[in-house]
Amino acid sequence: MSKKIIIDVAPITRLPLFGSQFFSYLHNQKLTPGTLVSVPFLKKEIKGITLKNHSEFHRFKNIKLKKISAVLEENFLDKNQLELAQFISNYYFSPLGIILKAFIPKRVKTRNPKPEIQNLKSKKINLTKDQNNAVKKIVMGCGLQIMGFLLYGPSGSGKTEVYINAIKKIRKKNKTAQFLILLPELTLTPQAVERYGAYFKKSEIALLHSKLSKGKFYANWQKIKSGKARIIIGTRLSVFAPFQNLKLIIIDEEHDTSFKQWDMNPRYDARTVAEKLAEIHTSVIVRGSSTPSLKSFYEVYSKKYNLLKLSRLTVPNIKYTVPDAKIELIDMKKERWQNQSIGGYSVISKKLKSEISYALKNKQQIILFVNRQGMSVFSVCTNCKTILKCPRCDRALIYENSGIYRCMHCNHKTSITPNCIKCQNMHFKNIGLGTQKIEREIISLFPDAKIARADSQSMQNKNAQENLYMKLTHQEIDILIGTQMISKGLDLPSLALIGIIDADNMLSLPDFSVFEWTFQLILQVAGRTSRPGAKFPGIVLVQTFTPEREFFKLISEKNLEKFYAHELEERRNLQLPPFGKLIKLLFQDYNKHKVISETNRIYTVLRKNNVDGVSEPQDAFLPNIRGYFRKQIIIKLSENISEDLKKLFKSLPNGWIIDIDPISIL
Repeated sequence: MSKKIIIDVAPITRLPLFGSQFFSYLHNQKLTPGTLVSVPFLKKEIKGITLKNHSEFHRFKNIKLKKISAVLEENFLDKNQLELAQFISNYYFSPLGIILKAFIPKRVKTRNPKPEIQNLKSKKINLTKDQNNAVKKIVMGCGLQIMGFLLYGPSGSGKTEVYINAIKKIRKKNKTAQFLILLPELTLTPQAVERYGAYFKKSEIALLHSKLSKGKFYANWQKIKSGKARIIIGTRLSVFAPFQNLKLIIIDEEHDTSFKQWDMNPRYDARTVAEKLAEIHTSVIVRGSSTPSLKSFYEVYSKKYNLLKLSRLTVPNIKYTVPDAKIELIDMKKERWQNQSIGGYSVISKKLKSEISYALKNKQQIILFVNRQGMSVFSVCTNCKTILKCPRCDRALIYENSGIYRCMHCNHKTSITPNCIKCQNMHFKNIGLGTQKIEREIISLFPDAKIARADSQSMQNKNAQENLYMKLTHQEIDILIGTQMISKGLDLPSLALIGIIDADNMLSLPDFSVFEWTFQLILQVAGRTSRPGAKFPGIVLVQTFTPEREFFKLISEKNLEKFYAHELEERRNLQLPPFGKLIKLLFQDYNKHKVISETNRIYTVLRKNNVDGVSEPQDAFLPNIRGYFRKQIIIKLSENISEDLKKLFKSLPNGWIIDIDPISIL
C-alpha cells in the first residue's frame, strides 16, 4: 500500500481572515505548488491551489483527511505568482482564496484564431536629447537591476516614444523578454494598441482588461503564459498575469487613482503590487506622468526613484516646439452679474461660447469637462425643500434626460412622477450641473455641431471606448462632453479648446487628497491640447467663482512643483501620506444599532491597545447603501502596522472592510 502525501490546498473561495487560509488533503503523490485541483469543501466540490507537500504527520484525535478529487492542471501557477498572491493577502488583509481567484482566468474553449497578416512598417523615431538620456538610463537600469524611475514631462514631451525605444533596445539583448504596460482606464487601450502595434508585431501583443470576452481573455492569458506574448497592455488586473520573463513594467498616467480597486476585495493598488512584481522578477519599473502623484514626487526626493525629466517636444523636420496650452481663468461672478440685466444666466460663459464658435468654424475639436453625470447634482422638493433620495441608499437621485431620477450607486430608478417623501409634492427643482445638462445646453447653442457624451453611463456598452476613440480620431465628433475619463491620455491633433465647466465643485469634497486630485485633473485635461502636429497653442478655459484663490493662480501658471512643495509641507505637518500611513476600517450591516455598537466596540479595543491617530466612529460619506448602514474608523499611523494591530485586523468579524492606503477617507 503506497504511502499517502498530505498536501496543503488554498480553496478558491472567501474565508474569514482569522481562520486558516488553507486546508490539508490526501493524495497518492506529491504535487508541485501552484497545481490547480478539485477538492471537497464543506458539501460541495470547489477548485483550489496546492501550496505545500508534507509527509504523514500526527493528526489531532486522528482526524480523517479528505482526498483531492482531481488534478486539473499541474504548474497552473508558478512560484512567482504564489509569492505575489501571498504578498497581496498579507499587505491588504484579504483572504488568500479571493486573491488566488484573480490569478485564475475562466477556462473556456477558444476558436483557433486566423493568422494575422503583418503589415508592419516600423517607424523610425527621432529622439531628443532628453528622450535618448531617459532610454539609456532605463536600459542600463535593466542590466544593473535598478528598480524604479519616474518619467516626468509635460504633455507632448514624448513619454510613449521613450517606452517604445526602451523596449526595442532591451529586446535586442533579451529576445524572450516580456513588457507590461499598465493603463488606468479602458478608454486608453485602443490608442495604446494602435501605438505599440506600429512598432511590434500584433501577434506579440496581448490585451488584458475586464471588457474582453471570456474566450479572448483566456486566449491572451495562455499566450502570456507560453511566452508568445511579449508586450502586455492592460488595466490593473494585468498584474496577475503569468509572466515568464518580465523585464520592464511601465505604469502610464501613474498618478491616476483608477489603479486602486476600492469597491471590492481585494482592495489592492496596482502600483504597489507592480513594485512587488518588479522585485520578484528583478525587473525595472517606470512610472510616467505629466502630473506625477505626490507619492512618486516625494519618492524621487527620498531617493527611492530616479528622476527622468523630459522637456517639451520639438517636432522633427518642422522645427517648432509642440505648443503649450494657455490656461485662462473665467470669473463666473462677473458672468452672473452681467447676465442679470438681460434676464438669464448660462453655465457656459460668454468667453467659452465665443471660443467654441471659433473652433467649430475652423473645424477644430472641443472638450467640455464636467465632474458629474446626469442633469443635476441633486433635486429638492419645491414645497418643503427636502432632497429627493434613493430609498435604498442615502444618496441624492440624479435627474436624467429621459425624465426619470436615478441613483448613481445602485441604479434605482423612479417613475417620471416621483413623490416627496415628506409632503408628497410632485414638483422638484434640479440643482447643480451634470454631463446631460451641459449636453442639452450645448445642443441648443450649437445645433449643427456633432456632439457626444462620455461618462460611465454612456460608456457601458461593449466596445464603447473603441468606438469613441475612432470617432474622435476621424473627427466624427466636434464637441465631447465628459467626466474625468476623458482627461486621460487621448492625443487628438485637432483638439483646440477645453472648457472646465465648474472647477469649484471639484474642490467641494472634504478629503485630504482633493487638492492634489483637482490640480492633476485640470492639468491633465489641459494637456490634451498640447499635441504634435498643432501649430497654435490650445486654450483651456477654467470657469470658477474664486479666480483669486492661490490654488487657481498656480493652475493658470501650471506651476506643479510649487504646488507640490506647498502640499507636501501641509501633509508633513499633519502626518498624512506620504509621511504617514492611512487605514480605513468600515463596518456595514442592515441593522443600524449593530453598526453603532460594533464600531464603538472596535474603537474601544483600538484605544485600549494604545493605537495612536484613531478617529471616533463616524458615518461614511454614503452612510446607507442598498439598505446597508455604514460607519467607519480612520487610523493614521506614523510607522508600519504593528503585529498586535495585524492580529486585530485578522480577527475582525464579517461585515468589516479593511482598506489599506485608501485613496479617500470619505
